[in-house]
Amino acid sequence: YYLYGHNMHRALERRPWLEAHLRPVFAHHTFISFSLYLIGFVWFVGTLRKGYYRFQMGQFAWTHMALGLVVVQSQYMIENIFEGIFWFFLPIALVIVNDIFAYIFGFFFGRHQLIELSPKKTWEGYIGGGLMTMVFGFAFTALLSDWNFMVCPPPSLNMTVFSNVQCDVNPVFVPKEYAVPGAVSALLSTLLRRHIASVTIRPVQFHSLAISAFASLIAPFGGFFASGVKRAFNIKDFGNSIPGHGGVTDRFDCQFIMAAFSHTYYVSFIKLSSVTIAGVFSSFLALNADKQVELFQSIQEYLQNTGSISDAVKSAVV
Repeated sequence: YYLYGHNMHRALERRPWLEAHLRPVFAHHTFISFSLYLIGFVWFVGTLRKGYYRFQMGQFAWTHMALGLVVVQSQYMIENIFEGIFWFFLPIALVIVNDIFAYIFGFFFGRHQLIELSPKKTWEGYIGGGLMTMVFGFAFTALLSDWNFMVCPPPSLNMTVFSNVQCDVNPVFVPKEYAVPGAVSALLSTLLRRHIASVTIRPVQFHSLAISAFASLIAPFGGFFASGVKRAFNIKDFGNSIPGHGGVTDRFDCQFIMAAFSHTYYVSFIKLSSVTIAGVFSSFLALNADKQVELFQSIQEYLQNTGSISDAVKSAVV
């Protein structure tokens, strides 16, 4: 409830008139969510029964782990979507590609076991899959960067692939020219029979290498963790919705920590601090009537002093 309410509030910022009617709910959303959790916690403690303590505590722990690994990770995916479909699609694609190439390299070259939890995982597959994932991420990022549907934050919840999306593109998606070091330039000139003094690359492609490295080196341990959970509970798969492969969770176990990392990386190194009209208006609605009038008069006075509006326009507004 807390996370879905947060997402709804963010979506409704684009519809200020509707947000204004729901503002009392959003203003106390955190407290309402915490109160609901406390009610559930008190109810749980009140239903503890002798002889079932171990089972009930196990269910309590399992519920919280599922919330952390599934619901919270899903929230990070939603956050990534709000920043642009690119930040949702690329991490998922990298994990899938890594899984495919790790299997291929492991099948043909695998000789040394990587981890006891997954006997079929090998060092050869782990390393080979990682290298191919980084190559794929570098090239695939350049392909996606030309598509506004991917790189622009969704203007509305009903955006589709065919929508004409326009935005001020983040500078990391804009191609830049980089000088090639002399030694590298000489080597390339010898190999390619042409002089190469500079290359044009999008900065986001360098970032994709870092994300690809995580998808290759760390994300697989989400799958290993899932294997450990299944062994602990003596089950083969989390579900049976996909014949021969288990459930959806079995196919996306490596995604457990990928969404959290990609969002954290984006916020830390890529996201631009920006002030939006929707955000400013949302803050405006939080003020009382007197403060709203005072802010309006201040803005009006500023615009008049800077020559942005004339006295005639000011009189018409008043």
